[in-house]
Amino acid sequence: MELPALIYFTSLINEGSAASAASALGVSASTLNHSVSALEQAMATSLLSRSALRRGSKTITTAHGESLYRSALHLLGWSLALIGEDSRASIVPPEEATPHPLPTRRLRALLDSGLTLRMIGYFLSVCETGRIAAAAQRLSLTQPTLSRQIRKLETILGRTLFLRSPHGVTLTAEAESLRQGCQQVDRTYRQIMRDENFSYFREFRTLKLASMMPTSSDSSLTVLLANLVRLWRHRRYQPPLTISTIAAPQMVEGLLDGRFDAGLSDLIDIPLGLDCAELEKSAIFLVSSRSHGLRANQTPQMVLASCLLAVPALGTGLRRITDRYLDQEGIAPSAIFETQSLSLILRLVEDGTCCAILPAGSFRSHAVHAVPLPDRYRMTTRLIWKEDHRNLAIIDRLRAGLAEIQVESTSMGRKSVA
Repeated sequence: MELPALIYFTSLINEGSAASAASALGVSASTLNHSVSALEQAMATSLLSRSALRRGSKTITTAHGESLYRSALHLLGWSLALIGEDSRASIVPPEEATPHPLPTRRLRALLDSGLTLRMIGYFLSVCETGRIAAAAQRLSLTQPTLSRQIRKLETILGRTLFLRSPHGVTLTAEAESLRQGCQQVDRTYRQIMRDENFSYFREFRTLKLASMMPTSSDSSLTVLLANLVRLWRHRRYQPPLTISTIAAPQMVEGLLDGRFDAGLSDLIDIPLGLDCAELEKSAIFLVSSRSHGLRANQTPQMVLASCLLAVPALGTGLRRITDRYLDQEGIAPSAIFETQSLSLILRLVEDGTCCAILPAGSFRSHAVHAVPLPDRYRMTTRLIWKEDHRNLAIIDRLRAGLAEIQVESTSMGRKSVA
């Protein structure tokens, strides 16, 4: 959704007919009608009452159309203030229930200006990073492309926004005054996308990531997911990202039938039809209660042979690693308790009921006694997706984002050690 579409829709309501609105805006009626139809497709609902579209009838909005109209008035009002066609004092505040229509001549001025929501987003990214190069990297653009867009915005607004230097950019006094208005436009746009039931946008333009369930707020998977959400937000990546935490079998089923675009899992055997990329390997520990920890003369084998071992459900990579460790080391636990809940396993370990084999980061080191298993027993987290996914470019962006997070985490880890 961009400003022209909202301008066409708003003018259509103001003028009462497509012909009048098109004439006032200096565009063809077919262009205006096509744009409004695209908005209806995006919202998967009617914005205009079709029974009122007979020749000579005045345009009437549906309930959804009226809601979008009010929201659009706020967004366009802030945009007009940016190009100097209106003062913020004359624009009805967002909390006002019935904002006043915006004059079509001002809407035409906004349309003719060439201002776009994308330009405003670019400007805010440069403000946040303080460097054109850093903002371009965040936006996945080349530096010359972003520089051209910023210069175009400066031309539209008729003012210099940044003072360039080898050390970055500095906002001019005029840019500082514009920054608040741009932030308001950006917030209003995001509110429209969130509140106006853009079901088409959510269904077809949302990156749906499934993930195995994190074991704790401190686990490496939790940190990875949190950093991914932060990266996606700061880079203003599109489409928006959603994350669902589910069990591995449901994840595989959802990837194959298209409910999910990609998944994060510890699966060892990747089903046919799916592709994968390794992200990180986690060390594996034998974990027991501090009150029932290993004595100096005990080995992991001795502990496992004398305690109840809690194991994750079949079908997960951690269960495969656990079974392989027991088989290759020739260990037979006194008893086994199976559950799908790693949170329950941790609780049973901490209170001394069970011991367990768990990856690093899934337990609180101060609350348990943990002994590392040999390096050959490691859990690998993989990004999984369907081989014939309809949009492999967005999968590549996801992979690049996760790889960047890993590099940053490794770098921070080295600094902390130093």
